Amino acid sequence: MDSPGRLAEALTDADALVRAVPGLRIASPARAPLSQQRLDAVTARLGLPRLEVVPDPAGLWSVELALSRHLARACAEDGTVAGPDRAGAPARPAALRHGAGPVPARAADGTVLRCWSAGPPEAPVVALVTACGMPAGLAAGWMRALAGPFRVVTWESRGMFAEPGGQRPAPLTAHDVASQAGDLLAVLDALDVPGAHVMGLCGGAVVALAAAATAGPRVSSLSLWHGDYDLGDAAPRTEHQRDMQAMMAMAARSEEKATGVHRLMRRPVVLDSLRPDIAHHLIYPYATPLLLHRYGLLNGAIMSHDSRPYLSAAPPALVVTSRDDVTAHPAGSRYVAARLPRARLVTRPTGDHLTAFDAGPEVVRIAERFLSDVLEDA
Repeated sequence: MDSPGRLAEALTDADALVRAVPGLRIASPARAPLSQQRLDAVTARLGLPRLEVVPDPAGLWSVELALSRHLARACAEDGTVAGPDRAGAPARPAALRHGAGPVPARAADGTVLRCWSAGPPEAPVVALVTACGMPAGLAAGWMRALAGPFRVVTWESRGMFAEPGGQRPAPLTAHDVASQAGDLLAVLDALDVPGAHVMGLCGGAVVALAAAATAGPRVSSLSLWHGDYDLGDAAPRTEHQRDMQAMMAMAARSEEKATGVHRLMRRPVVLDSLRPDIAHHLIYPYATPLLLHRYGLLNGAIMSHDSRPYLSAAPPALVVTSRDDVTAHPAGSRYVAARLPRARLVTRPTGDHLTAFDAGPEVVRIAERFLSDVLEDA
């Protein structure tokens, strides 16, 4: 018997994926079978497109399998039902239930962004600049961990997600780093936030640096986690970074070129390299040729943008990496920390790239200690 509350939460967490790819099929989990009637009732209540339940995962493609496994975990959980699902109100991911969103923010060029806010309105603000192209759910751990002592705000990449209440991705106009950095200010304006500590993860670290270089006192401090920097010959890049940059360049050329890459990403074997609990987030920018083309433009701009001109940014900064990160080379973070005027470097002895998004106790302590020091010095 599936748990209606957990199923609704899981579907809300995968909202962007369900909306972006019409006609998805879901394999009913063997341990806790999911009926078509039940799924139809929940998707209708949430305003989501219909998903077809099939008895066997054979023949499903990568996005369908990732979503099936995500919903299977929800159906199998036998803990407390979270959220007022049975009363008809949409359930929300546990990390975001105490906040607001998505709400629209309009960027300088008219692009509409989906943004979120969690925590007391009067608290100091932390702005999360998460990995390019990823759904807000990937940052939910940080929102859960920091909301309370802080007000935490975040948004999703321009042109990659539907406007609030819409189904198709919003139009993509500019995709350069300056425009993506400007989106931070648009979000702060939309949420009536005068300034924030800006926390960038992965490629979001590049966007955070760019914002700090142009936003003046509105960026009161920076923390840069496992940054995916292009530093020219000054620091090496991992094999993963080089391969990703080549893929982004191919996908950015046209939607037709992105279609060829998308065919490869449809293979079920793709999921073998994605962490199962967050695969439905990680696969999102590859879910359609259009999304992949836009991801190539946006993330390709970040990955090929020389970050060295931003390293005179004045705010106090925390730079975090780990010895185990084979995704974004630790040498890039070391170089950035050595050149930012007011930076401290933390090199974690263990922890891969994705653990930075988990917001586990160790990394939360690092973040909170830095934020406490910054607030004391203010």
